[in-house]
Amino acid sequence: MANRINSVFTIEDTLLAYAVGDSGLVLASEDGGNTWRHIVVPHRGNLYTTCFPGHGTIGYACGDSGTVIKTEDGGKTWRPLPTDVHIDLRVIKFRLSPQTGFVAGDAGTVLRTADAGETWVKLVTSTDQKIMDMDFPSDEMTGYAVGPNGTILKTTTNGNIWFSQHGNLQGVMPSTNITAVFFPNGDSVGFATTANAGILFTPDGGEVWRPLQFGFAPPALFSLDFRRDTMEGFVVGAQGTLLHTSDGGETWERLNVGTSADLFSIRFFADGRAGIISGDERTLLSTSDAGQTWTPSRIH
Repeated sequence: MANRINSVFTIEDTLLAYAVGDSGLVLASEDGGNTWRHIVVPHRGNLYTTCFPGHGTIGYACGDSGTVIKTEDGGKTWRPLPTDVHIDLRVIKFRLSPQTGFVAGDAGTVLRTADAGETWVKLVTSTDQKIMDMDFPSDEMTGYAVGPNGTILKTTTNGNIWFSQHGNLQGVMPSTNITAVFFPNGDSVGFATTANAGILFTPDGGEVWRPLQFGFAPPALFSLDFRRDTMEGFVVGAQGTLLHTSDGGETWERLNVGTSADLFSIRFFADGRAGIISGDERTLLSTSDAGQTWTPSRIH
């Protein structure tokens, strides 16, 4: 039985959510993450990220050994898509439509589709590091990708050219392991979580990345979510860590979620009140009060 729930995805303006994890685990929720049901998919290996562009009828998930699977009926049935790669694919993103999307993973691999996943083109990234996360803040033209050893890549050409921002890291070790990246509102102001240097911040599209200051030493951090219309954000990490900011990252507070399990993913719904956290030990937590209290979810 899979113990790690690697990623959650919430569909805006609904209470629909999906989660994926190890050993082919796929879960769906229709009540904002309070209860979950199992979905059978044609993959028994690990799944790392899921993405439902648009209103949630069409969805994708990626995983080990070049796996990409797709649903066209709201998660009821899934089928594998050919990627012609065999490395682990760790993140999949469709920004505006189910047609154009990106998937990325080990050995600097980034693939792009323009036909809803039926065919994929391998892009040149100039890195052999594994890519752990991507974000396309506004459209499919401008995107960011991050990974170990200070890997930060940026494209402004729909992924045709990726250039490194490693040299723009200030105040952290070059070997910093970057785990996730998120630009809340447009492609200028962004945040990135790390396994050994807290949270990185850029005010200018990555021309400078610098660490935010904490009053404590945070453990490894794995995921973050910010409200697009406010300065409020949340970060999750190892040992049950949940951090909260209400001033755009200037100050942070720890919140208690009642678990010491490693937390891998956090996503809020559009209203900013309902949210979900997933993690190790089959952890699923939900909130309905904007993250102040969290309750264990039920998996049926």
